[in-house]
Amino acid sequence: MAYAALGRADHGHPSFVRRWLFSTNHKDIGTLYLLTSILAGVIGGALSVGVRMELQEPGMQIFSNPHTFNVFVTTHGLIMVFFMIMPALIGGFGNWFVPLMIGAPDMAFPRLNNISYWFLAAALILLVSSLFVTGTAGGGKYVPAVLSAADGSQTGLAVLIHGVDATSVDVPTAVLARQAQVNRNLLQNDATIN
Repeated sequence: MAYAALGRADHGHPSFVRRWLFSTNHKDIGTLYLLTSILAGVIGGALSVGVRMELQEPGMQIFSNPHTFNVFVTTHGLIMVFFMIMPALIGGFGNWFVPLMIGAPDMAFPRLNNISYWFLAAALILLVSSLFVTGTAGGGKYVPAVLSAADGSQTGLAVLIHGVDATSVDVPTAVLARQAQVNRNLLQNDATIN
């Protein structure tokens, strides 16, 4: 009774911060991936508009420096591939559908799943903020030029790579762990029948 008066009686619904920032629920994390992919698509689309405005006539009209144009092209490509398509398909739909398809209650490592998303969000912030820093990498369409930048502007890519590594461990492990559980149950059922 005293807890109900203080508002502590309902433990069924986590707070907004607890649900979305510290979630281990595969559907919540999949939703975060999808929402971040939409945001990255809007940012990448805006960069594409800048590139197309520059290319509508010969010469430099919008960008005063060709290096800035190269930075826009490189950032547009990185955002559209690594922050829109891959997170939406693998992180978003993978988190939503893989546990449902294999009959598992959640992913194999839900905390790793959560930190993988936050690595992606941090990498997106670092990559977009590198547009506003002088001396960022502008390798055109060549990503190795971005990775070989000597001024530390590849930090966003390094964070992204760690997040992708974490996701690439979690999804196959969830599938293999569930398959092992199903096989174990089948063997137990065979043993009880014989």
